Amino acid sequence: MKSAALTILKIGIAVVLIWYVFAYLIEYDDKVVVVPAGQKEPSAEYVGRLEGDWHADHWVFTAEGGERVFRPPLPPDHQLRPGFFTLLAGMRIPPFLLGLVLWGVLLAFVTLRWMILLRAVGVPTSYRNALRLCFVGYFFNIIMPGLTSGDLVRAALVTRGLEGNRARAFMSVLVDRVIGLFSLLVLAGLVLFFGGVHIEGAPPWLGVVRRYVLLILALAIVLPALYLSRRARRLLGIEWLLRKLPFQQKVAVLDDALTVYRERPGAVGAALGLSVVLQACGVLSFWLMAQALGADLTLPQVYVAFPVVQTVSSLPLAPSGFGVGETMFALFFRGFGSTATLGVATSIVFRLVTQVGVGLLGGVVWMLSREHKEHVDWKREART
Repeated sequence: MKSAALTILKIGIAVVLIWYVFAYLIEYDDKVVVVPAGQKEPSAEYVGRLEGDWHADHWVFTAEGGERVFRPPLPPDHQLRPGFFTLLAGMRIPPFLLGLVLWGVLLAFVTLRWMILLRAVGVPTSYRNALRLCFVGYFFNIIMPGLTSGDLVRAALVTRGLEGNRARAFMSVLVDRVIGLFSLLVLAGLVLFFGGVHIEGAPPWLGVVRRYVLLILALAIVLPALYLSRRARRLLGIEWLLRKLPFQQKVAVLDDALTVYRERPGAVGAALGLSVVLQACGVLSFWLMAQALGADLTLPQVYVAFPVVQTVSSLPLAPSGFGVGETMFALFFRGFGSTATLGVATSIVFRLVTQVGVGLLGGVVWMLSREHKEHVDWKREART
């Protein structure tokens, strides 16, 4: 009953956010706006019809009623702002395809990272099987609340048939996810630490984002280090606390599944290094798709926005983070001097390709899998 109510609440949050995005953040009309120097908000705007290739200098904008006609080049304080559907219709294919290729590279590296973590705890598996289970997880990510829900399915299925090391196999998925999010925030943290509020076009609130990102990174380094350190566990009473928790047998098994990585620094280091590379591919993929739609955000700006938005979207607030990512990208794009409409359009295109598209491929993998044909109850497997 509680689970159903929570799911309904999450769907409600997604519906409200999506309604807010499409009702208030998106501009559907093509416009030419006048933005005085030193300001971000327009002082005047013309609504009309945009014709031609607006990515190049081959377009004509006719204001409603034919009162004004604009052609390139525009005056310095004038900006062309295509509407939402004009942006989608005019998307450039080459940068979009390159972004798609980079996302494919990311998926290949994600599978390799998980395989490294599995083998580190004595759970040998082939790359093909790890890739198959990853795609099954992507499928469940789009039909269950939160971006990490598919990880539960992946964790349950990878333990199926194992006599030993089931907890370690299960926890490898959690460690894989944590390392992925940590490396994503590392990229944002590096840009914010060295560039900070001096990033081109930085909004006033970027300083707050900088403090929170660096704080989370510090906690993500210190807390696991304390938990894994034998000396710190004794001094801080962690061992005593674990013995006081209920379900002692399960707690001990899970504790062993986590602390085993203390003895595998090479595997953890390899997973972290691989994560930085694959997350860089993810940021570049998003940036290229934004470029395909006409966004002029710089790479440092995207290296800040993308990790923060993806991290928040991974929280189980709404199914697959729908509405959450769109709202936040709209705020970041507008904050960096672009438009909320471009932020939402980029988020939607990126989501349709990297989440829905990949998830549907995962659905095909799931339908053809032996687990589906054998009607495996993955929820029961997870509880076991």
